[in-house]
Amino acid sequence: MGLTGRNVRGERRRTVVRAWGEWMGSTLAGYLAVGDDITYRKNFRVTKQTFNVLLTQLQSKGYLQDGKSTNPLLRVPGRFKLGVCLYFFGQGTGWKAAGDCGSVGESTVRGWVDDFMSGTCDALRPIYMPKEPPSSDMLDSVRSRFASRRGVPNVALAVDGTHIPYRPDDKKTAIDYRNYKGWMSILAVAFVNSYHLFVDARVGAPGRSGDNTVLLDSWLMKAITRDREAWLGTNGVIAADGGASDGSDLLLNPYRSPQTPAECWFNFCHSSTRFYVEETFGRWKNRFRFLLRQGDYDHKTLVRMVYTSMILHNACTIHRDNAVDFNVGSCTEWQLYFDTYAPAMCPTCRRLKKGHCVHEAKNRSKGRGAAVTGAAHAQMDKVKDMLWDEVEGRDIDELVFGEEEEARMHGIQRVF
Repeated sequence: MGLTGRNVRGERRRTVVRAWGEWMGSTLAGYLAVGDDITYRKNFRVTKQTFNVLLTQLQSKGYLQDGKSTNPLLRVPGRFKLGVCLYFFGQGTGWKAAGDCGSVGESTVRGWVDDFMSGTCDALRPIYMPKEPPSSDMLDSVRSRFASRRGVPNVALAVDGTHIPYRPDDKKTAIDYRNYKGWMSILAVAFVNSYHLFVDARVGAPGRSGDNTVLLDSWLMKAITRDREAWLGTNGVIAADGGASDGSDLLLNPYRSPQTPAECWFNFCHSSTRFYVEETFGRWKNRFRFLLRQGDYDHKTLVRMVYTSMILHNACTIHRDNAVDFNVGSCTEWQLYFDTYAPAMCPTCRRLKKGHCVHEAKNRSKGRGAAVTGAAHAQMDKVKDMLWDEVEGRDIDELVFGEEEEARMHGIQRVF
């Protein structure tokens, strides 16, 4: 390292000597120049095709432009800038590690990431996460996919909260960020559809906040309240867990203390239907690893990063980007669920290892839910009775237990 130039105080500035050729001789430049699709997947967490699409869309709006300097060391192409940003988001190792990989300074990485986040919200959000209701055909398809799981009709969205690691600098407010799990975080409450796409999210509330508190400020909840049919369809509802409630008008919750077999069966079917949101969270966090680690980010920057990554998740999902192996780093429960629900068949037929599912198509037809009307609290009892009527006409072992489970449970009374 050497000394060159002077800072604002007249002191000589410190210069860090990096790779030969600066950014052009960096490891990341090599990945971009000669890397194959596997290299792109491992380092940028997107396929090469998706990388090119994102670059084109961002540059068409004036973001991550190619450098114009006559000095080749300063003439950084937009492709390299995007590579640094996606490496930063995908690997989650922080500013310095991303800068070292690209042989650039931390301040440079911060500047490019800021430009990237602004471009994503400006250029990509209208394409991949628009603030407008879906088309009627899309809405019918979404509702049918929700219903295909267990036959719960009218569900057009699912909502849930998830925590992102964050520790505030101010020790006086730190207690507000300690969530119910015991660690520091910010809360993101997200709405998703049955295609594993984020429709919207509220990000940034302290970890100790509840989902209800965040939903009060949700523009999407207010928009749905004003025009329910446009966003959810006829008699449409939003599947939510017990931690979120709006007085049972739009949010379809499970029974808090189920007492009857029918109520327990409804809760089981409701959970299976709502699990689209858990699947979405799993895929999103597995792609963008900064969501799993506490980094050196201020609150405003982290909120923008989280929101940006949701838009990028949608872009990758829409382009059928299979760059991420969702089994890597997954817990046992997630792996079991992924293996169980990956095929286009209902959970029961998959568990029983049947070659053909007769239930999924039947359940899909319930997506319109013409027979179930009213507010969410009124629909809950109607759906419960409808689902239990189907159970009473079938063998409960066929509905819930596979052959091995049935053998173990033989002679034991099952309580739902």
